[in-house]
Amino acid sequence: MNAASASPDPLPALGLSWGIKRSFIDYINSLPDGSVSATNGATMAEPSLFCFSPESSDYDVERGTGLLRFRGDVRLAGHHGMLLVRLLDPWITFTGGSGVLSISTGDGQDRTAVGFLTPSKPRVAGGSLVWEPVDVVISPEGSELFDGQYAAGQPMDPLFIRVAA
Repeated sequence: MNAASASPDPLPALGLSWGIKRSFIDYINSLPDGSVSATNGATMAEPSLFCFSPESSDYDVERGTGLLRFRGDVRLAGHHGMLLVRLLDPWITFTGGSGVLSISTGDGQDRTAVGFLTPSKPRVAGGSLVWEPVDVVISPEGSELFDGQYAAGQPMDPLFIRVAA
């Protein structure tokens, strides 16, 4: 096949795609009562890849700053209700070369930072802005969300973002 007929790299799904931490998802799935669900705008693209629907965005390409909002509810549960991790309506806030991934606490507009991102500039493809892959490290609050199983600063799975340009 010559370069002219090669197809371009496939685009990630529209929205925010994140596997969270594959080893954690594998652990949940191994539990006798383990439960993984994605609703209200979130879907499971693969057994350990969750896609959150785009909600709205206010991103300045030139400055590399702005806010991307996504919607969806992912719940990971087990141990007869003693383990519950909920990722609700994630947002990404970009400020000068870095980013913060936050989730809703479920009560109004209160948010909790789950991870810190080191994104590059997005590429424009198919009428979309695309960031892939984006490295994520867990924040101190994210560590608490996972009951300290992952220390603050520990790498999580990378995420992929695609929003309308």
